Amino acid sequence: MCFAVLSGMSVCLSGCSLFDGISKGFKTSSKLLSESDLALIVTNAIMDERDVSENFSKIPESQLEGLSYSVFYQYCSILRKSSNAHGTVNAFRFLDDSEKEAYFSQIDSNAGEEYATIDEYGEMDVVELCYSKDHDPKAPPVRFTIAKKDNGYSIAGRYITDSMFAYAYINHYFDMIDDGNADELQTVIKDSYDSDIYLNSVIYSKANYICDYYKLKVRTHSDDYELKLFSPTHISYLIPEVFTEYNDGFVSKTIDLRRYKSGTFCIKDNIPSSIEEIRLVKNGEIKLRLGSVYSQNEIYRLLGEPVMKIPANGVVTLAYRGMTVRLAAEIKNGKWTTGRLTSIVIHNSSEFKLGEDIYVGMNVSELLLVYPMFDQSDFQGSFKNVDGEFVIKFDFNDYGNVTKITVGEAVG
Repeated sequence: MCFAVLSGMSVCLSGCSLFDGISKGFKTSSKLLSESDLALIVTNAIMDERDVSENFSKIPESQLEGLSYSVFYQYCSILRKSSNAHGTVNAFRFLDDSEKEAYFSQIDSNAGEEYATIDEYGEMDVVELCYSKDHDPKAPPVRFTIAKKDNGYSIAGRYITDSMFAYAYINHYFDMIDDGNADELQTVIKDSYDSDIYLNSVIYSKANYICDYYKLKVRTHSDDYELKLFSPTHISYLIPEVFTEYNDGFVSKTIDLRRYKSGTFCIKDNIPSSIEEIRLVKNGEIKLRLGSVYSQNEIYRLLGEPVMKIPANGVVTLAYRGMTVRLAAEIKNGKWTTGRLTSIVIHNSSEFKLGEDIYVGMNVSELLLVYPMFDQSDFQGSFKNVDGEFVIKFDFNDYGNVTKITVGEAVG
């Protein structure tokens, strides 16, 4: 059922509040308001910033759940901004039970045991704004809740207050990124990382990486991020335009805030690891480049004589102590002369490294200082050079130390 806001009612269209035209006689007394009356008050406050104070004053204190005017004002402002994308409000409706269940399920989606869920706020109904002509039907619907209390109703004050606290948190995250303030940003993201591997230095590296990523990759300003889900336990934003990994186009990305049961917040911002070209280093000197073609004599001069060499099926495998390299080569009568380097595997060597600072035996925390976002990609990354695209991945032991590094040509 939709409750009309404009049509079929005598409404004062200028110089007074829409609510006054509908419900003259509401007093700031102890008379309790019905659920529809409360929904209408909030709707009217959302529709016009000038009416927020007057409408708030009409709600009996016993139906506010401790909600302050300033929080109510800010909450209505956020919903108003979302509502403006749709057009002019002409009605509101209560979601039916199945719609309400689907909405709350959306809020609780992918909520692990560590996250707070919406049921802690008790029984609530959900109100959705309706529009005479929806200019953007694909935009998220604008919704708020009414709490059911002891066979009566109230503004969902705790729900609104907690929503604003979560909203302030994630927007502080965006503000620190806009300012390039890695020092403050690390305090914002710290609660998102509770494992021992996340040393303070690692979190600071992440904060710097995040600031650099947004500066280089995100085309949209934070004021234009789209609020897709707004609740006390789960907030979701969409960033419309982000450069792809190799800057050859644009994609969108989503950032989620979740609240832990402990009351702290976790920000889920999946930021890809961008890494520069990696080369094989022996005893501090650069030796091989992935994708390049080498003669047999060059390989032996650069790396030394292999412990074992296996030419078979168009691939030459050269085994050294603690390392294996593979080259795509033309093999005739079990022999080869030149080959294109396609992969390197280091599994037990202090002699060989990848780049200056990637080596077997390094701890996962050390790795995250080099590649701060590798934990978001199962410790895998990729890079390109003029000869192709290559993937690097790591294996670890139970103590979090690297036991094997594999870098090879991307397939598919």
